[in-house]
Amino acid sequence: MLDIAKFLDQTNLKQDASESDIIKLVEEQRKYNFRSLCIAPSFLQVARKNLQNIYLSTVIAFPNGYATTESKIFETKDAIKNGANDLDIVSNIGRIKMRDYEYLSKEVNCLREACKDHIIKFIIETSFLSKEDIYFITNILVEEGADFVKTSTGFTKSGANLEDIKFIKENFGEKIKIKASGGISDYKTAIEFISAGADVIGTSHGLDIINYKEN
Repeated sequence: MLDIAKFLDQTNLKQDASESDIIKLVEEQRKYNFRSLCIAPSFLQVARKNLQNIYLSTVIAFPNGYATTESKIFETKDAIKNGANDLDIVSNIGRIKMRDYEYLSKEVNCLREACKDHIIKFIIETSFLSKEDIYFITNILVEEGADFVKTSTGFTKSGANLEDIKFIKENFGEKIKIKASGGISDYKTAIEFISAGADVIGTSHGLDIINYKEN
């Protein structure tokens, strides 16, 4: 049977999340051993203090992505210093729509250089993009050595879409991994996205997904 917890980045990125919410998330991690916990940068040390060997993801330039490259580099280095293992970095969506290859290629390259020993995922906010846009930015991510393309922040009108996952998988295969996030809240949907090609599922409903499996 599929150990679905190994696919889940259990997430709490709510604006009103408190320290007690993060500690609760850590306790869930002790029990279920999700792939990682994805939390705001300001809570990384809280999680690490409560479970030293915990695997942590955090977000950079979240949720809009239009910070300067220099700002993203600073955030990335600061997050690593505070205990992040994975960095989920929001891409500059406007630059994607503009097809600004030079800007985006340089940004991804600089961020790759800033965290050579860490996993980097670039959030491309697929709900704003055409298939041509998705191909354009994913190709840059592959060229510049990103580990993952991630579909969504979960803060826009819609989240992950099965057709987008299939499109990326069909065009890029094993050249880049895929994290599907946004709107995935139950076991059946999670399995559909994994079957379509997602390597990781970002969700704030990890317990619902796990408990469905157990039942």
